[in-house]
Parts: sequence; C-alpha cells; structure tokens
Amino acid sequence: MGFIKLITSFVLGAILILSFQPFGYWPISFLVPGLLYVLIRNENFKKTFFISYSFGFGLWAWGIFWIENSITVYGGANFFVGIFLTLILAAFLSFFQAFSFSLFFIFKNKNIFNAFLLFPACWILGEWLREFLFTGFPWLYLGYTTIDNFLLKGFIPILGVFGTGFMTVLISQCIFISLFDSSINRNKKVIFTSTILILLVFVMNESLKLKEWTKTSGSFDALIVQPNIDIDKKWSAEGRKKINKDIQKKIGENLLTEKKQKIVLFWPEVTLTDPLYVEEIELLEKKLLENNDSLGVLLGTLIISESGELKNSLIGLGAIKGIYDKKYLVPFGEYVPLSGVFNRFFNFFNFNRPSIIAGEGTSLLGDEFIKISPAICYEIAYQETYLKNSDTSNLLFNASNDNWFGKTIGPYQHLQIARFRAAENQKYLIRSTSTGISAFINDKGKIISKTNIAKKNVPSESLKEKVILKSGQTPFSKMGKNPFIYFLIIIFFVSTILKFRNNVFDN
Repeated sequence: MGFIKLITSFVLGAILILSFQPFGYWPISFLVPGLLYVLIRNENFKKTFFISYSFGFGLWAWGIFWIENSITVYGGANFFVGIFLTLILAAFLSFFQAFSFSLFFIFKNKNIFNAFLLFPACWILGEWLREFLFTGFPWLYLGYTTIDNFLLKGFIPILGVFGTGFMTVLISQCIFISLFDSSINRNKKVIFTSTILILLVFVMNESLKLKEWTKTSGSFDALIVQPNIDIDKKWSAEGRKKINKDIQKKIGENLLTEKKQKIVLFWPEVTLTDPLYVEEIELLEKKLLENNDSLGVLLGTLIISESGELKNSLIGLGAIKGIYDKKYLVPFGEYVPLSGVFNRFFNFFNFNRPSIIAGEGTSLLGDEFIKISPAICYEIAYQETYLKNSDTSNLLFNASNDNWFGKTIGPYQHLQIARFRAAENQKYLIRSTSTGISAFINDKGKIISKTNIAKKNVPSESLKEKVILKSGQTPFSKMGKNPFIYFLIIIFFVSTILKFRNNVFDN
C-alpha cells in the first residue's frame, strides 16, 4: 500500500502541471490538493514525508523540465548532463513539499479547524519559503492557475498569488472532506457548511470581477518589437549587426509616421549586447533619435558599473527617460551563488560562468505622463517587483529573453505569471521577449494580442496597440502579502493550541 501511495502521489504532482499554462485545465487545481490530503491524512510522519516528497518530485520533474534546455543550450552541457542536473534540482525542490506537509502531520488533529485550514496553510507555507530560501524559486505557485479560473479570478487584486492559492486548496478540502474524511465526524452539518462556503466564495467572486480598483489616466500607442534571433547568434558580430539594423529600421519607420503622436517602442532584455557606460547612453540617444521628442524607446542592454562589473539593465531614450538595473538575478544563469563551492562545479562540467551583479531595482521609467514600472525576465515572478512603485506607476513592463527556455512549456508558464501580475495590480502590462512570447496584457490579465514562439531564421516581428494607463492601487498592491502571512501564523498558532488541548484531554 505504501508503494502504491508513492506512485499515486508522484502522478498527482505531474497531473497538477496540467492546471498551468500551456495546458490550462484549471479545474484540476480543485482536485489534486484534496486527493493528496486523502493520501496523507491518516499516515505517520515517515510516510507523510515520503508521500509528500514523491508528490513534489512529480510536480517539479514534469513542471521544470525546460531547464534542461537552458543547461544544454545556454550552459554548454551535453543532453545527459542537462537531464541529470534538472532531476537534481527537482529532487531538491521536492523537499519543500515534504517539509510543509510533514508540518501538517505534526499539527493535525481531528478538529475541523485543522481539517479545513491547516492543510491549505501548510501548502502555502511551502510556497512562501520557496520564494526566498536558497536564493528563491517563485515558480509554479498554485495561485497562478486562478488567472484562468473564472470562479476565483476576482480575488486576485485582493489576495495575490498566495491568497488565491490558499482558496484553491481550501475549496478542494471542502469537497474531499465532505465526501471522504470520516475522521472529523463527517455529517450533514459539515457537508452543508462546505457547500455554503464554496457558494459564498463563488458569489463574491462575481461581484469582485467587476470591481475597478484603478482608474484610467490616459493612453498612448505602443509598439512591441520581437527580434527573433537565437541566443547562439545574438552575441555574434552578425547578430549585433542584425539587431542594430532592426533598431534603426523600426525607429526610422516610426519617426516618419508618428511625428505628431507619441509612440513608445518596447524592446526585450539585452537587445544591445555591447556593454555601455552610463555616459554613453546620451550619445546613443542622439545617434538613434536625432533629438526627436515624439518617440520613446525602451531597450535592454548591459551597463558597465563604476567597479567595472556588468548590470542587466533597461534604458529609456527619447520621450522615455531613466535607467533600471535588474535586482533579482537568476541563480547560475546570471550569477553563481556560493561561488566558493559552485565555481569548482562549473569548472568540472566546463559550463559558461555568468557574471552579472544585482542593481537596486527601484527606478521608474517614463516621463510626466507615462510611469512605467519595469521587471526584467525572472524578476516578474517576485511579487514585490511591481509593489514598490505601485502608488506612482500606471503601466507595467516585462522585458525578457525566453530564448533559453526553447520550445518548451517554460515561456507559457512565464506568460501566465505576467498575466497574473497585471491582474494583481490591475494595470496593463507590456511584455517584450527576444523570441516569444511577447504580448499586450490588459488590467484583468487578458491577452489583447501576442506573438508565438518564433521558429528559426524568421524576421523580427512587432505588435502595435493603444495602451490604457491605469493609476492607483489594488488592495494587494497597497498591503502586499504580509497580512496573509500573518493569517498563516494565526492558523499555526491556533493549531498548536488545539493540538496541546487534545493531548491534555487524551492523557
């Protein structure tokens, strides 16, 4: 029976990936948590740990297999090393599930409070810890599935990804406790309470979906440019020539056609591969725009710091001003954590060694009219990225290079996170990538227009839309995730008291 539960939990973890994009079968997110609860609810600590670990391994082995492409294409490893290292990472991340649900065993008792609230709290605790421990990996949060879930989507601007994830697990608990869990004295009262709770959540959601937390403050024309150049060519002399030619062409076209109306061109992460000193930006601006103030350009580039190190940055030219330096770097992709240990690892496998330093990540880009809150690539997965400027920004921008994901599910997961951030802050989001998926996303997280993942040797693409500027804050962008973290602490505190009380009465 133990082996069967291990296999079942692994399959459940793998199946849960189907609730995320590109699959989008979000009803699965209402089923899997409850089924996992059924598997572990009556097990001892050891079995709970291994069943939960197996669940996590199924989730991560299937959900992040795109990392193999990053390791082989970008890191220079062979295919088998890429597979091996991806499985090692999946095995490591699985400990978060094992730890969080082992806590469920420690705190659980037959009280209905624990049955309904403790399991969702343990689920989200594991996600929260994964946001910052060991450099952090805020990926595949269950709440991201609610961007496609019309039954919970209205709660996104209020609760954020942890809150909507909690509600997803809670609803799953209501279903499966009512149907299967006799350990809490299942009766008509429990079933009735669960039904009312689910209906109440869904009714509230319908009114919340109509709520406008932010206000329209203007509009402008925006053009996303997707260069469609492979990562292996991007850094070559030929690649630089192609990109520079595309930049001059797009700017020239819009200088001719948009002299009276402001338009902003959005280019992806590290469009310019030749590093720049800050002093050179003004010269670049004069060269490209010829002092034209009707056109704004946002470009990704590498900036040489005063110490001679490189920063992954965005620069505004023309009508759009400012410099933004990436704060949240990709471990092993842009820097080497614990370099004393992992430098030997990189040397052994002969990997390309990254050497980017983190910036402050706080600057807005724009002018007196357009206030852009930027995020570069992986940063968008961190909730705080847009929160720090939420009171002054009226547009979100994500510049990315999803080339290293390849033609896998990675770019679709990344786009889903971007859509969630737009709905969370209730502001339009522009996403420009090197090879797809680029998109205009409205303030509800709906895609207005997008590109596909580019095939090899295709010309650059562009999308043009009128973008609505939205000022103000949602409840989540005002308060952040801290109130919900305090709520989790209260759940664990109450669970501790109930556990202690039950132990006293049992004795």
